[in-house]
Amino acid sequence: MTIKSMDFSNGGVWDFIMHGPDGHDYKNKIQFIDISKPNYIYYKHLGDGEGAKDVDFQSRVMFEQVGEGTNLTVEQVFSSKEELERINKKYGAIEGAKQHIAKFSKYLETLNRS
Repeated sequence: MTIKSMDFSNGGVWDFIMHGPDGHDYKNKIQFIDISKPNYIYYKHLGDGEGAKDVDFQSRVMFEQVGEGTNLTVEQVFSSKEELERINKKYGAIEGAKQHIAKFSKYLETLNRS
């Protein structure tokens, strides 16, 4: 992933490029709608950041303290079931999300060892 810019604040924008295993680059632009540290992050996907709005959905990432750990809940809201299916077929979004969570979990484990 290449991060072009990131303003992690309400209304701020995150502009980045995801590099696929096939060598294809996927430009992304995210706008943070509401951030409540340490409770949740709400954001919307704005497309590729260059005018193409091939994807348009909102995400909620919620953190809930449970004992000495944290539950992470991620919700993505699409305009329709068909839109979700289209994005999943074109970009492998569901599998990609699972991979992101797995990598994030492994990263957090390295922090616990420090």
